[in-house]
Amino acid sequence: MTAPQGFLVPGEDALEWWWRLRVQHRGTGLWPVLMTPETPEELTPFGIRTPQEEAALRYDGAELLAKWLESRLAVYGDYAETVRAELRGEGEWRPRPELPGFGVAYYAEEVFVALVPVAAPWQVPLALHCGGWNGYPAPAEHAAILRHFHARYGAELVAMTSTTAEFKVRWPPRDRAGALRLAAEYRVYNDGEYDFYGADTLTDLALSLSHATVWRAWWD
Repeated sequence: MTAPQGFLVPGEDALEWWWRLRVQHRGTGLWPVLMTPETPEELTPFGIRTPQEEAALRYDGAELLAKWLESRLAVYGDYAETVRAELRGEGEWRPRPELPGFGVAYYAEEVFVALVPVAAPWQVPLALHCGGWNGYPAPAEHAAILRHFHARYGAELVAMTSTTAEFKVRWPPRDRAGALRLAAEYRVYNDGEYDFYGADTLTDLALSLSHATVWRAWWD
């Protein structure tokens, strides 16, 4: 694959550029994705060159995440019952912690604004043919999960690197059961529950994600 097209902007201006280009997407067909300047070159060597749109359409993102959760619970031993108890709402519902904001736009002096030719933001992993390393979901699986996140939570991809993804969320869960369901999905989707949210338990993570309009994800 070739590196995505785009341009460099100062980090402090990156989110403004994202919003400006996002509202033009219907007319341009180009979805903006914020990246570190190194990301296009980092993604290129790992590109999966076979188009995977049909595979992504066959996947159900919610079912995929549920399957991954059950697979993890099967090897958790006694801890699996703790997780199941939290999913039933039996964890301690403490005051909501501080929520993380966008990372790439604030921590990079320069940001690469990639212009990805897709009809919807969930198709970005397919268009860039990236994923499938170090726990990072394979392109078709990732696209299916992002389609699910978009349908249920209004999540739109804002930033992506070879190890992270960041989202703007229109409909975060506002009830405890919904937040716990999302927390379980988030935990099997990526490794960022402690790094970004300081969450030692599923309930802590649910508290962070409830009402949150920005999500950050990370893979080792």
